[in-house]
Amino acid sequence: MVLNPEQFVEKLKSIVTENQKITHPLYQIIMKGEASSELLKNFVLHRYHIKSFWTRNISAIHSKTSDVNVRKELAENIYEEETGKITGTMRHLDLFFKIGEQFGLTWDDIDNCNVLPESQDVINWNNQVCGPDHHLVEAVAALIVYMEGQPPVTWEGRTMNQAMSHFYNLNEAGVSYFVIHSSHDMEVEEDHAEAGYELLRNYAITEELQEKAVAALYKSIDVRMKHFSAILRATGINVEAEPVRS
Repeated sequence: MVLNPEQFVEKLKSIVTENQKITHPLYQIIMKGEASSELLKNFVLHRYHIKSFWTRNISAIHSKTSDVNVRKELAENIYEEETGKITGTMRHLDLFFKIGEQFGLTWDDIDNCNVLPESQDVINWNNQVCGPDHHLVEAVAALIVYMEGQPPVTWEGRTMNQAMSHFYNLNEAGVSYFVIHSSHDMEVEEDHAEAGYELLRNYAITEELQEKAVAALYKSIDVRMKHFSAILRATGINVEAEPVRS
């Protein structure tokens, strides 16, 4: 059965809420203040290479989008990620590196990193779903809805930026990254998510396309949850996530 645009968007939001990052032990350990320096270093090291593809993935979605107003919002997303000039910070990937740098990460570590198979699976899926063999709605659901549409990561009332500052004395650049990406202090992420929802309202208008978008969203959840577990294993913590909730 075809859902009307608002019903469909609400369904996707519900799926994201049920499977948001904080449901994974990796984020729970970090948010409880129980992460070691090695785990935080590995968190950045093994997330970095996925994030390095982010603007290229959004560029692919941008190139498929006929709505000029949404294209402008996506272009703004790319510009901010690559420069930080809208928020007055710096390139977001550089901000992210500076988090790991505080815990001993170096650029040599980044350059010589053996990318975990689970990390490569995320990279491959992101590139694949943005490619010519997948519809625009699949790419939007898989990337923008899941990554930009999550509420800020919180635990016991603390957002990620507050937890990182409180428990780990995170430096200013690192806090800035999480203020932008995981706090209630900025609306940048919410604005990016809304661009994705608008695309889905306009284009996911058949049962087939809605089913494809939902399947792509679940695939993104699955590969990312496995990636989070792999980061824990790389640090010697053998804790698995709960199965993806569908």
